[in-house]
Order: sequence, then C-alpha cells, then structure tokens
Amino acid sequence: MKKTFALIFLFCCWLTQELMAQETKLVHGKYVFEVSDNDDITLKDAKLKCIALAKAKAIKEEFGEMVTSDVIESNVETNGESTSSKYWENTVAIARGDWNRDTQDPEISVEYINGKLIFTAEVWGEASEIVQAKTELEWVVQKEDAGKKVATGQFNNGERIYMKFRSPADGYLAVYLIEDDDIVSCLLPDKKDTDGKFPIKASQNYTLFDAENNPGTVSYKMTTKRSQENNQLVIIYSPNPFVKCNDISRDSRHPNTINTHDFQKWLLRCQRQDRDMVVNKRNVRILNNQ
Repeated sequence: MKKTFALIFLFCCWLTQELMAQETKLVHGKYVFEVSDNDDITLKDAKLKCIALAKAKAIKEEFGEMVTSDVIESNVETNGESTSSKYWENTVAIARGDWNRDTQDPEISVEYINGKLIFTAEVWGEASEIVQAKTELEWVVQKEDAGKKVATGQFNNGERIYMKFRSPADGYLAVYLIEDDDIVSCLLPDKKDTDGKFPIKASQNYTLFDAENNPGTVSYKMTTKRSQENNQLVIIYSPNPFVKCNDISRDSRHPNTINTHDFQKWLLRCQRQDRDMVVNKRNVRILNNQ
C-alpha cells in the first residue's frame, strides 16, 4: 500500500512539473496582410497565411519569442587600405508556444485599396508555452601553436582549425562557418558523410578536423584574401537525428556551401521542428599579414 501511494505521489509530482513546463492559455490575435498585384500568391493561400500569422502573433503576445541575433563586423578595403566597416545581422525568431486548437472559427475580411488586397484575420484559440531544456555542451575552437593545440578566436591566414567537443548525451552534430562574403560552409558532416548526419557519443572527447591523429578526417585551413576577415562558427546539436542542409558541392579542396539567407531559413525550420536542438555561435577572426 505504501509503495502504491509512493508511486502515485511521484506520478503527481511529474504531472505537476509537466503542467508547469507547458502552461496553456486562451489567446487572441489579429493580423493585417497585404498582397499587391505583383505578388505570386493565390487568394486561398493568402487567407491561410494571414490566419497563420495572426496565430503566431497571438502566441508571441502571450508568451513572447525566442530571438537570437548576431552582428558581424568586417573591414571594407579600398586600394589596399581599410577605409570603413560594414555590419550585417542574422536574426532568428521563434514563438515561445504552440497553437493547440481553435476555440472559435477564425474571421477574415478582404478589402481592395490602392491596388492592394488587404487581408485582416482575427483568431481565438488555446496555446501552450514552450519551455526548452537545453543540453549543456562543451566546445573549444583551437589552432596549433608550438606543436600544441591551444584555444583561440583568431587565426593567421593558412592556419588549420580544430575543435574540441563533448556532450553529456548521445546525439548528432553539425558545424558551419558563416564567411564574410555571404557564404556558409558546412565543415561537419563533411563530404564523405553522404547520409548527412554526424553521430555523437555521450561524455566522449572529440577533436574535430584533426586528420593527423584521426585518419580519414577532413581538415580545414582558415584563409582570406583580405587584410582581415570576421567569420562565425555555428554548432548545431540535437539528441534527435537531423540531416544537414541541402548545400552545393564545390571542388575537393573546399567544403560544401549554401548562401546565408537559405542557411538561416533551414536552421529556423529545424529549430521549430526540434525543440531539443541547441545552436551555439562564436566569432572567429582571420588575419592576413602578407
């Protein structure tokens, strides 16, 4: 009897934690969506998109959103001299909730004003807050100095990059390099991993891109034609299987690539579909003293 009571008590505690972790509330949202004569979208799709945006707005107003924003600075050169700096920003925003059900049928109206169709959608429903439990990852960017691998955020032109990595749980890993010219290179999984996945074992120390000690591993050099270049490393980890983005193959000396916009769209879709996914970013600088 005591054992049964203890099990019931533990179950109740677990249920309470689950309810606290995913708070459910009634939400209401309204959104205005404009379509011009040049937009290639059907009337039906425009209505559905307007309703979806109204639901997203209702969730954001109730629970907020998860936003990551990274600003990269780089020097613009004229006649070999650095004259100014440019900044570009990558932003990913995800609503902190899921739409569970409609509590009232959506209402939508359409007006034609100044050559544009103006859709207005109003929605009522029940939504649950998303609370993410992030996996704690250990990773260090390295280069070789006097025969030893040392932590760094700065490379000289032509130096090899290494990365130490460890996760507390089994999972899958991808590593990307956002370069200064709107190119994102896929460092991991590399070209020979044709299934597009790189499995990770729990509590195992990895030294990535170290071809000397791990035969068959692809190694990379950090290079630039400018006097300096500011790039960004992105690591993506999940306990759930995921496949790298649909990139373009280059020659044997270079990793596959994708443009920054398409990479961010792919990453946003992945994060929406996998709430366990962890994305970490770090800036790295390449100096060219020649």
